[in-house]
Amino acid sequence: MKTAVAAAFASVALLVCGCAGSSRAQDGHSTPAAPSTGTGDALVLRIRTSGGIAGLGGPGSLPDFSLYGDGRAIAGGRQLTEYHLTPQVLQRLVSAASEAGLATPRTADDPRVADAMYKVITFVTGGRPRTTKIIQAGGGGDPAEKFLERLDPATWPRSDLTADPQPYRPARLAALATSVNGAGPAWPFKPLASGARVGTQSCTVLTGADVAKAEQVAAHRTQWRDRGQTFRVTIRPLLPDEPGCTALTR
Repeated sequence: MKTAVAAAFASVALLVCGCAGSSRAQDGHSTPAAPSTGTGDALVLRIRTSGGIAGLGGPGSLPDFSLYGDGRAIAGGRQLTEYHLTPQVLQRLVSAASEAGLATPRTADDPRVADAMYKVITFVTGGRPRTTKIIQAGGGGDPAEKFLERLDPATWPRSDLTADPQPYRPARLAALATSVNGAGPAWPFKPLASGARVGTQSCTVLTGADVAKAEQVAAHRTQWRDRGQTFRVTIRPLLPDEPGCTALTR
């Protein structure tokens, strides 16, 4: 069974598979061969929101949507959900990304909009990430805007998936800490101040049994005392292509 599944995903990297029916993930006409989707934890496509008055999308922020070469898609806000697309649907999305011009980096802007928010699309093709920046609700008719509509998992029928959606269970967490005034209980994990820098925050990675424990304690408070300093701490799940803090600076 595992051999058959592996062969199916290998064929995705070589050609576009036919797929019956229609859905928001599948819609469109037949497509030419697309770039290789890769395998496993290799990132294929990522969407994040940036800009605006609040300055969204800075270092350490979670993306809105991530798609991987084995068909996994991870999306959501504070509570991430993991989806597993069929090889056929995965290939159709990759082909549609190519047809939407995402292999060519560009910015679709509108100088009339102040403090604009953008959708930043990273499409990995030929082993290289290409970035397209689309002003949100710009109405400019860029093909990438239409393509974004297909990346809403809420519109995907069950037939697009190999399993039911499930909560994303990270193997690693990043503890992002900012020094603040005040008090708090003792931080029960690795030292915070000595971590790698991610923007203005220090970052330490938690693994093993600390993952479940940190998720539990982070649900109740954000301010902690550690080695004579007080920190505001954000617990951020690391995604499959994010081995550590360095990945959060990109």
